[in-house]
Amino acid sequence: MAETDAAFRYVAVSSAGRRVRGVVTAKDEARAFERLRLQGLSPLSLRRDRGDPRRTKGAPLKDREVGEIVGNLAELLKAGADMRTALSILGARAERPAIAALCRNLAGDIGGGEALDVAFARHVGKRGALVGALVAAGEAAGDLSGGLTRAADLIQAKLKLQEKLTSILAYPAFVLASTVAAVFILLLFVIPMLAPLTADTGAEPPMALAVLIALSDALRANLTLLGVMAAVLAGLLLIGARTGALQRLVDRVLLEGPTKRTARSLVFGGFSIAIGGMLSAGAPMSETLRLAIRAVSSPAAKKRLEPVLHEVRQGEALSGALERVKGFPSAISRLAAVGEATGSLGPMLARAGRLEEETAIRRIEQVGQILGPALIVGLGGLVGLIMASLLSGVSSLGGAALG
Repeated sequence: MAETDAAFRYVAVSSAGRRVRGVVTAKDEARAFERLRLQGLSPLSLRRDRGDPRRTKGAPLKDREVGEIVGNLAELLKAGADMRTALSILGARAERPAIAALCRNLAGDIGGGEALDVAFARHVGKRGALVGALVAAGEAAGDLSGGLTRAADLIQAKLKLQEKLTSILAYPAFVLASTVAAVFILLLFVIPMLAPLTADTGAEPPMALAVLIALSDALRANLTLLGVMAAVLAGLLLIGARTGALQRLVDRVLLEGPTKRTARSLVFGGFSIAIGGMLSAGAPMSETLRLAIRAVSSPAAKKRLEPVLHEVRQGEALSGALERVKGFPSAISRLAAVGEATGSLGPMLARAGRLEEETAIRRIEQVGQILGPALIVGLGGLVGLIMASLLSGVSSLGGAALG
């Protein structure tokens, strides 16, 4: 829906003679009236809604909550409920106001004639593109509940992937943060206590202790400046995050930097899983590609994949088009070619994507297994060196004072 579209509340009579109420979106009142007529409704009243009834209130939904809502919707549809009834049931059972508001907003949009994929994409947060894509694929294949189920499965799979990455990287990050904090405490509070001793004894401190004292003095003298610089850096990062510049920068570094092999496996593997799921559901290739590309979270990867849609529409085989995408894993394109030859492209792409993700996870696990002990040894050695310099300096100062 364009940004200029507005919401209109209406009261109308259906073809069966029943009075119905709802919300319809359109650019102006005339188009809203026409949309209702196309739905077989005879409007009795139509007025612009000054508030936006679709806006979700409350805290943003977590990915896990979105996955649960989508999965529960799929189960209710399989049990025979229609979409608006299913949303009403979930809204009534919701424990958080934001979930109840989401269900009301979806029901209002859908009842107002909004396309299902557009409504879901707008309201379910950062996973909206993925959910909307699979909802559209399910509708195209005549299996809406299946599309919602696949969307819930993919969200759960992404959550498990994130949890695994967090568990792998949490320990090295904790070791690094703890060591940096220990070094700052030593430089800011412990070493300054030794500086007066060097002046009292009149002896020249050992080189290691002199270096530590100089570092401590420099840090304390410029603490305000460093704080301002840190605040400015945090502000720039916040602005970059809000404008999308930070995401584009990080995205480019991940896809082209030292981690490009692993990052590409995760991004393009997820893309292949999405395509495989939609093709297996019976969605047409052109629509599947359009929706899968729209659901890619990486802007740089999305830009590289956009030509694939045009090439496939021109008659190019998907496997051939994927081979020309910069950085696309060759294993996926090869398995895509096998799937095209055997008539099992959907399952083959889904399998190839899962294999790429699993390979990326193994690489991250290996790095995590090496990084943790390496940080302990390296940073522990740094702290030990500082403590040894302190002890030797104190010992030398003590000997000079006694002498």
